[in-house]
Amino acid sequence: MKRKVNPLIHAINEASNKTRREAHEMIEKAKTLDKLRMKIRVNYSPIFKDLDLSVHNLYLRTGYYKPTIEITLNKLESFKDDQLVKLLSFLTDRASNMSSKDYANWMNRDFSFEMEDVYVSISAYVRSDSPTCRRVKVGVTVQEVEEYELVCD
Repeated sequence: MKRKVNPLIHAINEASNKTRREAHEMIEKAKTLDKLRMKIRVNYSPIFKDLDLSVHNLYLRTGYYKPTIEITLNKLESFKDDQLVKLLSFLTDRASNMSSKDYANWMNRDFSFEMEDVYVSISAYVRSDSPTCRRVKVGVTVQEVEEYELVCD
């Protein structure tokens, strides 16, 4: 006859195993980043050397397969901003895959690039008072949302 495991003991064991697994994954991500550290520095440092971190942000995250460089460009006059154009040109020449997506409600365009050694993600935000960019209403979406209440007898 199989012995019944106390649910609390089972939950403790599961949490412990999950934490160990996640810790091993983090260590593997750190090892991957360590292996690529110099290659990333050599390949990408020049394009980021003039990035003004008092206005913009740059982070490096360890991903599952490759490190990810995340750049947020804030308060741009337009998407033709010199720094953005230089970044896009530099990355486009090196990318094996790229995409972009607009978020008009936030005056934002996101760009994603996949390189051999890293992913690069750029979020470019245009000022709301930009002389060249503006939000233009193109339609209205009406969404019907069902509402419920709980009734018990």
